[in-house]
Amino acid sequence: MGRKQPRELRLAARLLEPGPVVLVTTQHRARPNVMTAAWVMPLSLEPPRVALAIHPSRLTHELIGKSEYFALNLLTVEHLPAIHLCGTVSGRDLDKFARTQLHPVDALEVDAPVIEEAVAQIECGVVGRLGLGDHDLFVGDVLAVAADEELFGDRWLHLEEAPLPHHIGAEWYGAVSRLYRARIPGEEEEETETLQEESGR
Repeated sequence: MGRKQPRELRLAARLLEPGPVVLVTTQHRARPNVMTAAWVMPLSLEPPRVALAIHPSRLTHELIGKSEYFALNLLTVEHLPAIHLCGTVSGRDLDKFARTQLHPVDALEVDAPVIEEAVAQIECGVVGRLGLGDHDLFVGDVLAVAADEELFGDRWLHLEEAPLPHHIGAEWYGAVSRLYRARIPGEEEEETETLQEESGR
């Protein structure tokens, strides 16, 4: 490995990525839209809350501000061209659902569409909005969650076979290709001793 060198402060966000890319779906007065976002994070387990950072110039920002609902849709890398396109063009200029051939369907709880092709969705109602620098942070109470039962239990199960895209920067994305299980030092030896004792019974 090389030596660490000072970098531009704005690259802090890139260092904290990759994070799972989501497609944010919104709707106001029967006008739906979808936008790619990587600046998304969990905030609280009880109550369940997530946060989403959006630039005020985005149509999604306008629609969330008016409707106070949004959904986060997770898709696999199979849909990477559509995911990338939804982050590079504006819904003011074209219907991104039609262009990407993604299908909006009714959500479980919120007045915003979700994406049929998504392997998971998180539906949210806005409970707060903070102006932080050049982006606004929308805080959402989680109102409904749905996930593919074969891919998600209490965690993602098969990321090698159905990888989620993670944004690296510009047109570059990555995906988890191997899972690692962390063990506390000494834990593996204890498990081995337990198995040996059980096998000798």
